[in-house]
Amino acid sequence: MTIWDKIYKDYQKGGPAWATIEGRILPQFVEFLKSNNFTTKHALEIGCGTSKYLVLLKELGFITDGIDSSDTAIKMSINNLKDKSNIKVADMFDYDIPKNTYDLIFSIFTIHHGFKRQVQEAISKIRHALLPDGKIFITLPDYESSKNWDTFKNNEDLGDGTCSPLSGPEKGLPHSFYTKPEVEELFHQFTNVKIGLDQNGKIVHGNWLISGEKSYSL
Repeated sequence: MTIWDKIYKDYQKGGPAWATIEGRILPQFVEFLKSNNFTTKHALEIGCGTSKYLVLLKELGFITDGIDSSDTAIKMSINNLKDKSNIKVADMFDYDIPKNTYDLIFSIFTIHHGFKRQVQEAISKIRHALLPDGKIFITLPDYESSKNWDTFKNNEDLGDGTCSPLSGPEKGLPHSFYTKPEVEELFHQFTNVKIGLDQNGKIVHGNWLISGEKSYSL
């Protein structure tokens, strides 16, 4: 059982809607959808959880695929989507994303759950999986803001801006935090990259919001 599968099982038993389990849709993602055109409308979500974002995309006419490490979350996703969406249990760092397949790949509050080497390799696979002019929308936690996260006031420093909490539901799970120059370097092979800091009115849980697209030449 993965850490997040335990979190979802606890939620089903009446536990808290920890982090991304809550029903809020990131408004910046909605604006991103409105301001971009998608030719094939084929989307992949990495870390789909209960698929609240995929449900939104399905309503907008997208073909929806998703992966998550939690078997419990995937079962909830299938029930919520109620269609033939390709939703499967998979480790996001091991999963081989089909190349040249999607015109939208996104990951919200998920892909930082690992070491920076793993995140970099995942971003590379995402780029290869996009169609020419395919779009991304990715979030990564801001290094400075992370110093104020309650769950990381007691943590193990794993080096290179990565640490894991020593208590709480995500105990022992590596989290990678990024400065803006690191984000710029991580996405330098994409075009039309936009990087903004979502502080939700405060600095407690600041996240970098990154969008961009695959160039025809890459």
